[in-house]
Amino acid sequence: MDARVMFFLAAIVVFVATLSIVAAYYYRRASRTSARSWEQLLERLTLVDRDSVAQIALAYVDESGQRRNDDGDAGLEPSQIWSLIGGLEGLEALESNCLVLIDMAFYVQRWYPEAIVLAEELRLNAREIEWHVERLRGAAKGGNLELSFADYAQPAIAKYYLMTRCVLLLYKRGNFPMFTDLQGAI
Repeated sequence: MDARVMFFLAAIVVFVATLSIVAAYYYRRASRTSARSWEQLLERLTLVDRDSVAQIALAYVDESGQRRNDDGDAGLEPSQIWSLIGGLEGLEALESNCLVLIDMAFYVQRWYPEAIVLAEELRLNAREIEWHVERLRGAAKGGNLELSFADYAQPAIAKYYLMTRCVLLLYKRGNFPMFTDLQGAI
């Protein structure tokens, strides 16, 4: 056989294997999420101070998610952010809540198939938050947490805030009865 044919066949095998892995991941995630009840999803949420999250986030971004460069930028000090969010533990709580928000988007997918797009967007946002929190964990181990906190904490909190707004909007648009419970939980 020609080398080009071998490369082509190898590429096809890799492509099919990748598609199979992605399909298996989403099937497993959807079946795992659908097996959970709404109450179980709500129980997985870690309690965070919504007002503090909103204050920190809205000092960094506006309601549309655009970075503030105007007079509305409150310019919170790192020590203020630290006390409002509860330090690294508070950020880790937000990080774990991100996974629940993704599961909530998958949960509503049963009745609202378009939610898969939002679930994927939430997953990407959660990866970004995870990246920020991981940088802060590394800075804490290296003794540079104070210097790094301002650079990583506020963007992570803003991203989390926007994620909660997206999930709330999804449930509101779908006119789901769980919207009231969700609004009180996040």
